[in-house]
Amino acid sequence: MNEAASGPADRRRASRVAAGTVAAAALALAVLGGIGGSWAFTDPGDARLPASLGWLRLLDTAPPLAALPKGPVLAHATARGELRVGVRRYPRPAPPEAPTPPEPDAFDAALARRLADSLGVRLQLVGLAPEERESALRNGRVDLLVAGVSDDAAPQQGIAAAPGSYDTGRGEVVALRRGRVQDETALRGASVCVGEGSGYAGAVAQRYGAQPRSYPSSVHAASAFMAGECAALAEDGEVLQRLMRNEEWRFYRPLARGLVPRADASVRLAEGDAVSRDYIAAALRRWQADGTLARARSARAGNLQFEITLLKDGLVCHS
Repeated sequence: MNEAASGPADRRRASRVAAGTVAAAALALAVLGGIGGSWAFTDPGDARLPASLGWLRLLDTAPPLAALPKGPVLAHATARGELRVGVRRYPRPAPPEAPTPPEPDAFDAALARRLADSLGVRLQLVGLAPEERESALRNGRVDLLVAGVSDDAAPQQGIAAAPGSYDTGRGEVVALRRGRVQDETALRGASVCVGEGSGYAGAVAQRYGAQPRSYPSSVHAASAFMAGECAALAEDGEVLQRLMRNEEWRFYRPLARGLVPRADASVRLAEGDAVSRDYIAAALRRWQADGTLARARSARAGNLQFEITLLKDGLVCHS
């Protein structure tokens, strides 16, 4: 039908379609702007935003973390000007004649730094052995614990965990190409090397009936696996995929993929401070959404690849 032949009803119908298209486009732009955090109309008094679209302001970005309330734990840290965070520690690969002292885990330290920065305070990292962590939190030596998955899956009296995991990767299991473990069913009862605090320890035990063997770090676990102390190694998939591209890892092959941690790698704090717990949970949600945690995991994978590669041919030790 040509324009001259179209009647009033057709023109009204076309007008409604056009209006619907404009509204849909406006909604799409608002959603995209809210996701990206760069929606142009952030000032509630911005006269450029038509009154009919005022509800789009609801899609604006959430308040900055600094504006969220802090409970006693975080309020005390802010007043002190310093956040004290307990983290894992272990020695890095080094020449046999010059072993290195234990140092904080870089992944734990990166998250601790983000939390301190969000509060606008200094960071004090406190490297703790597994048996020291809960007592350090209870007696106030540290404000928070960032140390992977707790070894004890049962709730600890006096200790709370902020909801949500800061390590949401997917794990893999690798084994020798010609070893005794050739498929997933053979993992039942088999020893699997894992780094201390890894969520994959519980996962391989529950899913395959394997026997996880914990080591002070992922580098220690990889070193033990390469030395034949375990039949398999469970680690973050990105780490193993990078390692499998190295020549010295041609003797190994993936055995299982898509391993989901059985428990969350949670930030832990003293029980009873729900406001500080909610602040940390909000921070984790934001950093998960904006890719901060994904970038930290990728950096961890690169660091581990480098440190594990240093173990090649016994050029360095890992005491």
